[in-house]
Amino acid sequence: CNLREAHWLRRSLITQIPQPPRVFASMRPAAYIFDLDGLILDTESLCVEVAQQVLSQHGKTLTKEAHLAALGKRPLDCWRDVAAVLDLAVSAQELVDQTEPLLQTRWADVKPLPGARRLLQHLQACGCKVAIATSTSRSTFDKKLAKKPWMRELFQASVCGDEVANGKPAPDVFQEAARQLGVAPQDCLCFEDAPSGVQGAVAAGMGVVVVPSLVESPDTKQVQEQVDGQAGVRQVLPSLLAFDPTVYGLPAFHDLVEGVIPMEPALKLKGTVVKGFGRGSKELGIPTANVDADSLRHTIAEAVTGIYCGWASIGSSKEVYRMCMSIGWNPFYGNKEKTAEPWILHDFDQPFYGEEIRLLVCGYVRPEANFSSLEALIQRIHKDGDVSKAALAHPKLAKYAHDNFLQPEAASAEGLADIEGSAPVANGLAVRL
Repeated sequence: CNLREAHWLRRSLITQIPQPPRVFASMRPAAYIFDLDGLILDTESLCVEVAQQVLSQHGKTLTKEAHLAALGKRPLDCWRDVAAVLDLAVSAQELVDQTEPLLQTRWADVKPLPGARRLLQHLQACGCKVAIATSTSRSTFDKKLAKKPWMRELFQASVCGDEVANGKPAPDVFQEAARQLGVAPQDCLCFEDAPSGVQGAVAAGMGVVVVPSLVESPDTKQVQEQVDGQAGVRQVLPSLLAFDPTVYGLPAFHDLVEGVIPMEPALKLKGTVVKGFGRGSKELGIPTANVDADSLRHTIAEAVTGIYCGWASIGSSKEVYRMCMSIGWNPFYGNKEKTAEPWILHDFDQPFYGEEIRLLVCGYVRPEANFSSLEALIQRIHKDGDVSKAALAHPKLAKYAHDNFLQPEAASAEGLADIEGSAPVANGLAVRL
């Protein structure tokens, strides 16, 4: 069979299953330092939306190169570098002044990224020292945490970008975080998503776990190649959900359900089924679906990739079905857009084009992976289906089958409370079978 004709395969070639680091593995870090934006909180989606809005007023578009130049930096430094990349004859301060009013009223509503709260709570339960080292200002930091009182309980120190002399990629914010915890920088393990943050943490002498915000960027590929080569970089992971604490001498997580990580809160997506290529059915015997990437961008953050499980319902029917879902990229075809591809674990007699489909994602099965053959891919997909069925039979995940969102009337009328812990609903998605 021709690999280029495998529909599911084109969604599963972004990231190798993470391997444990070959150094530092037997050493338990004395402290853990976390970046904030794009790692713990999904602020990147909001920042991109607002940046696009401001740049459009100046006749410019936020390119991937400009986005990459901005990652992890203080606002003034961020806009200075974006303006340079885009050859924009507007001062960085003027761009900050135009951006900040659009952001300030929305910071409190940014959501935690999948796996962040779980990891922070695990570190707290293990008695670990934890600090936040962020480029954001203290006033903005407080706004971002305004509706997240649980988060302040999970770290002992925080250092903001306006509290040090030099911003990332300088090591200042990381060194100060280690100082406040009373730990030497070389005894800390840092989690970062942006190249500037990785550089700063390495310069501070820390070990670094990289969880890239822009998974397809050249810098990310270079970092991946330099694991064990560049001093300090220990692992590159697709998500905090893929982090294994036992690698660093900590106890294992104890929340797995048949090998699946529960998603709390669950992700809720809905859209319309439209006719597609049908290659999943023809080549793999697996009728997967395809969700429009533009609609996903406001609900699923850039970094959230992997294989998931959950529940689905279709049209006016109140029947609820198990499903397994791939969320990720298509590097095999050089695709720069993220896609989501649910496989409903049920045999349908008739296609349901034009019907609304509702998806509730409640479990993380595994990271995306590469495969050496079509046969290996097919075996892995069927294993994912079996794992999903077993996990969804467990009461912890089975309860989501009764969520009102999956019912047609409720899904169309559901409004989510403006409080922490409610997952947003993506509307107007185009789903292809």
